Amino acid sequence: MVSMQRLGSLFRACGAEDLPDGAFVECGVAQGGCLALMSVMSGGRRLVWGFDSFEGMPALGVEDEGDGQPWVGFRCSGSEGLRKAEETLRRFSVDGPWVRLIPGWFEDTLPSRLPELGPIAVLRLDNDWYRSTRYCLDTLYDVVATNGFILIDDYHTFVGCRKAVDEFRQKRGIDAPLLTVEAGAEAYWRKA
Repeated sequence: MVSMQRLGSLFRACGAEDLPDGAFVECGVAQGGCLALMSVMSGGRRLVWGFDSFEGMPALGVEDEGDGQPWVGFRCSGSEGLRKAEETLRRFSVDGPWVRLIPGWFEDTLPSRLPELGPIAVLRLDNDWYRSTRYCLDTLYDVVATNGFILIDDYHTFVGCRKAVDEFRQKRGIDAPLLTVEAGAEAYWRKA
């Protein structure tokens, strides 16, 4: 479900020579392709966390301005949900004990797992809508290590996602360059 450009960007982030210590975390796992790449890149030396409801995309909020309505209810992981992501990890033999797949809505799962995450070296958000993107940034950004990567899969795709990121960066005074990976899709920055 992810283009080669975005996979390449994730590969470079997870393999950066100056990458700080910390976990690889993805919010919005879908079928597990990016999580599998993160697991390969961790080499079992970093924890790899994948959070997803596996229940389909939630309703839009007012901040989304109706952008993405046809996707509401769509199950990016397919009808098998969590099992599909687990199967992807097994197929690439990267389903080791360092990989933690956490099913459930972000609001229900992230707070209880936050103490276990430790510092985050790479945070990949594929949250699509305003509310989920903003929630993940508000909840996880403070534990991203200095010089860690924040990749936003849908920054150039959905109005709500872009609005959540822009508001968050403005509120926090983040002036690190926001770099485009793929026109019409992903952007990222490194935490200063």
